[in-house]
Amino acid sequence: MGLDCTTNLTDANVARRLRVGIMTLALGLGCAITLKLSEASPGVRLLVFIPFFISANVFFQAIFMTCGYSALAGMRHTAHGQERIASRGDLRMVRARGVKQILLSFVVAAMLTATFLFI
Repeated sequence: MGLDCTTNLTDANVARRLRVGIMTLALGLGCAITLKLSEASPGVRLLVFIPFFISANVFFQAIFMTCGYSALAGMRHTAHGQERIASRGDLRMVRARGVKQILLSFVVAAMLTATFLFI
């Protein structure tokens, strides 16, 4: 996975996000199961959206090699820190990937939450 002009994350950032995604998915599943077994109210069970969103968000960041929030700010993560994306074309492409990544994260988190809410 090499860094190309349409991404804003390095390979090290991608690997870190995959690890965080696994941990937050496990946390979300554990919370969902605990809340379901304790027969918590549906309103309380909606709280599992938070770890599910975080997990989906970092997984999609790793898949797209793009942090949507940094993309919207016009920034790229490099081995030496953050830098502004100078090229308008690159910025447009990175922002489009970032918006897609954030929207997909929301949809997946909502679907996971609905699954645990209605089973």
